[in-house]
Parts: sequence; structure tokens; C-alpha cells
Amino acid sequence: MSAAAPLVLFSTVAGVLAVGVGALAALLVPGTEARGVVWLAVTALLATGAGLWWGLTPVTERLRALDRALVGARPRGPEER
Repeated sequence: MSAAAPLVLFSTVAGVLAVGVGALAALLVPGTEARGVVWLAVTALLATGAGLWWGLTPVTERLRALDRALVGARPRGPEER
């Protein structure tokens, strides 16, 4: 597994979420011309925020935050007693 794998995973998930939230925000705008601007603005703000968080947060804190987010997604193995 590459050392860049966490960055790739984070970037992919953050990008998909940013585009999705941007699309939902655009649906709330009544004007057709304004929808594209809202979608672009919300997507850019969320993606920029995610990129800044990744770049400015120390590696240990990033890994702790990502680990907390992934705890529920991990398959559970046999429990040791």
C-alpha cells in the first residue's frame, strides 16, 4: 500500500461530498442561471476547506480524525477474550 493512499482516499471522498452538497444547494436556488454559480461556489468552498484541513493539520491529528471516522466501517473480526 502506498504512502499516498490516505490522501487519495480523503481527496476522493471529500470531492464527491463537495460536489454532492453543491448540487443539493443548487437545487434550493430558484433561478436557472444562479444554480450553476451556487453549485460552483459551494463545491469550491467545501473542496478548499478539505484541502486546507489536510494541508494545515499535523499528520498525527489527521490520522486520528480519519481513524475515528472509519471505526464504524471496519469489518469486525473474532473478538478475543
